[in-house]
Amino acid sequence: MRLSALLLALGLIIGCGGAAPTPTAPTVAAPTATTQASQPPEAGPRSNIPRSSVRKVLKSGLGAFLQNVVVDGPVFLSGKFHGFRIGALKGKDWQGVDLKAGDVVTRVNGFTVERPENAFEAFQSLEVASELRVDFERDGEPRSLRYAIVDD
Repeated sequence: MRLSALLLALGLIIGCGGAAPTPTAPTVAAPTATTQASQPPEAGPRSNIPRSSVRKVLKSGLGAFLQNVVVDGPVFLSGKFHGFRIGALKGKDWQGVDLKAGDVVTRVNGFTVERPENAFEAFQSLEVASELRVDFERDGEPRSLRYAIVDD
């Protein structure tokens, strides 16, 4: 997997939780059976990321990712935070990654991204994590991106 795909996934962490979303009114989605599904179907990691690449990205810090994602705002279900809707993805680093405008990111490596401290914790967890996982919804259907982090 290209390092750029890792940058893209990490950009979600920061773009969704590490910075204030683009000023807009919160989006409130109506609860449906498909949006309340507990977890996306389990699937094995789709690619490998060398740990040295992860460390390089972590060393760059959170600010490097703020330019990659435009967030439309938070999504709430039944008055509770559900995730952040992607407004736009900037740059060529997003090529080949199955995320697009309109997707709602709900968790990164098991962490919600509701607050900046959640995003920071998810970001820091990658130092020792065995995988990078981004859970999101597209058109109300749960999905998950998974990348194994392997020692090199």
